[in-house]
Amino acid sequence: MRNRKHKLISMIMVTTFLTLSLYGCGTKSSNEVESKANDAKDVTTAAVETETDITAVDVAVTEPVTIKFWHTYGDVEEAAFLNNVMPLWNKLYPNITVEAVRQDSSNYHEMIVTGFGTGDVPDVARIDIVNTAAYAAQGGLVALDGFEDFATVSATCLAGPLSTSLYKGHYYALPLDTNCKSAVINMNKLKEIGLTEVPVTLEEFIAAADGYGSYLLSVSGVGGWDLYPYFWLFGGSITDDGYTTATGYLNSEESIAAVNTMLDLHKKGIFTIRDIDGTVDAWDGISSGEFAMFFEGPWYFSSYADSLAAGIVPATIPTYNGRSASVVGGENIAVFSTSKNQEAAYLFAKFMLSEEAQLAMLEVGQLPVLSSLVDNAKVLENPVWSVYMKQMESAMTRTPSPNSSTIDQIWSDAMTNIFSAGADVTEELNNAATLMDEQLK
Repeated sequence: MRNRKHKLISMIMVTTFLTLSLYGCGTKSSNEVESKANDAKDVTTAAVETETDITAVDVAVTEPVTIKFWHTYGDVEEAAFLNNVMPLWNKLYPNITVEAVRQDSSNYHEMIVTGFGTGDVPDVARIDIVNTAAYAAQGGLVALDGFEDFATVSATCLAGPLSTSLYKGHYYALPLDTNCKSAVINMNKLKEIGLTEVPVTLEEFIAAADGYGSYLLSVSGVGGWDLYPYFWLFGGSITDDGYTTATGYLNSEESIAAVNTMLDLHKKGIFTIRDIDGTVDAWDGISSGEFAMFFEGPWYFSSYADSLAAGIVPATIPTYNGRSASVVGGENIAVFSTSKNQEAAYLFAKFMLSEEAQLAMLEVGQLPVLSSLVDNAKVLENPVWSVYMKQMESAMTRTPSPNSSTIDQIWSDAMTNIFSAGADVTEELNNAATLMDEQLK
């Protein structure tokens, strides 16, 4: 593909954003794919008002073109995109028409994979982070780091969401919207173990919980989405930074120690894994006051007022040995290699990362991917968004690979053997690292 020098999008505008509930927050996740919660309020159809003297931007695309954008936004998100985001784009780039096509999320992945063979794919699309590497491996996506300004554009992104598009040393997408897990805490239960405030460190929580007599910290299962945050928090790692090898990382001394820490807390009756122990679901347990804490995404607080009334609050995950960690979810925006208008498609992808576009989608609970928005007033005024955006600074991705589901299964099998069958930690992690290496080739 051709390299083009694009200037960063600079927009001087005053935007009248929609007034929605502060607490319409996002998605609930299970294993690889997070399903959308749809509790946000209706969006007005009025277009966004902007000043007329928007700064012109030099672009490589000078002739009128049309690009097709596929997405799986729900009703509320689609309305915000069409009525608030697209008017901004159309004013800046009247010569580039974006044909937005909403697809059925239930067969979206299969549609794209099939389209690689038939050629029936868009110019640019919103895709799940866990599928990005698979599409890249099939040759379906453009390596965006081939554009000369990619380093500048990508530097504006939070590290965790950006890393989801890294495959074989190249970035095949830009992050579009994100989520992660933070701590969900029952303050009433904390008081029972002598804590009157949310603990800053997990060491403080463990000391208070030790000897209490029942589980206080809950995780649903042994898969990566559930258990990785604890593993990372206690000092473990899955692969090297380039996601090319697991040997020397998954089976390192630090990783062995991390699993042993989880195992020790499990044996002490502090830390429970529902799918191993048959304990109550974390959502039910935190609501009933059986558990003091679990890690979950912002969708838990779709009704923040009700949660607060029950004494349940969001908080950043307490640190362990000074380290915090979480796991990234969300969607990327990618340019397809068959596009005849790759420059225009890339320009649109960059536009979707502008602060104006990201803040417009935040109004319907789509958490932004820009580091500059972590302390934005619109984020800070919301008691849920502010916590999760702060947590995003230490959130990490599950291994981006075409074989991500197999890698997760290798991890799950090892954890099941350790926690359920009492297998040797070192032996299991050595074996898992070897198996993962085969999937990372």
